[in-house]
Amino acid sequence: MTSRSGVSAVVYSRNEGTLLRDCLPLLTEMDEIVVCDMGSDDDTAQIAAAHGARLVPVPNAPVVEEVRQHGLDAARHDWVLFVDADERLPAGFRAAIDPLLDDPDLAAVRLRYDNTAFGRPLRHSLQGSAKYALLRRERVRYTEPALAHVPPMIDGRTIGAPSTVPPITHLNFRSIAQTQEKVLRYAANNPDRLARIDDPIALLRELARTTVFSGAWRDGRAGFAVAALHTVGQLSGSLIAAERDGTLTADLPRRRTRILAAAESIQRALVAARDTLRRPRQP
Repeated sequence: MTSRSGVSAVVYSRNEGTLLRDCLPLLTEMDEIVVCDMGSDDDTAQIAAAHGARLVPVPNAPVVEEVRQHGLDAARHDWVLFVDADERLPAGFRAAIDPLLDDPDLAAVRLRYDNTAFGRPLRHSLQGSAKYALLRRERVRYTEPALAHVPPMIDGRTIGAPSTVPPITHLNFRSIAQTQEKVLRYAANNPDRLARIDDPIALLRELARTTVFSGAWRDGRAGFAVAALHTVGQLSGSLIAAERDGTLTADLPRRRTRILAAAESIQRALVAARDTLRRPRQP
């Protein structure tokens, strides 16, 4: 069945021309392609034109949610498919979503994503990644100021994408420098979304959760790198929140102080025992 509803693919870019070259050719089954340019000074405009995309200048923003509404307003069709430059639509995606588009009560579809890190697909880390990226244009709106990873206000029924809709590949972790910059930027945008780990015990617990108990290690060094950098972002957001609410200079709770003091005593005893064993024996 072919849908009678049109779909505008709306792509955001800020100096991501290299990624756009591979992203835009996969969107040709949509009824229009709109590239929302956040002040790029690379060849984004030329690449958009070469692929028949309409270029729409939008304000530069630290997180894309802050300018999502501009894309909704620029789109000309009933449905908007938000695509980031580092996302790759699979073959047959339009045919898979077409049966959903003519449901008059449906306002938004939560799409699924397969993540990659440094060129390696993540089979164990970040499973279940999904976001509302297929939206009926007149039934959703982003609040201002919008926050990272916070969905829009939706007026109507929402669904998770059925299994017939394949996941979108997300090349979200491309280098250590890029990943570090991203997690710190997102942490600064919405620190209240993050769990507080602004003391040593909470930090160690979070690091163990993300690198050991999550199974991220099964994705090799790439999985460990993503988990470790995620913890860096969590810590950064926690410290920003602590600075803002005036608790950065506060003492640790007494119970945690006792635990840390006991750990320090054990560490000192172990170091002393090691030094004793290493000391040369007198003849």
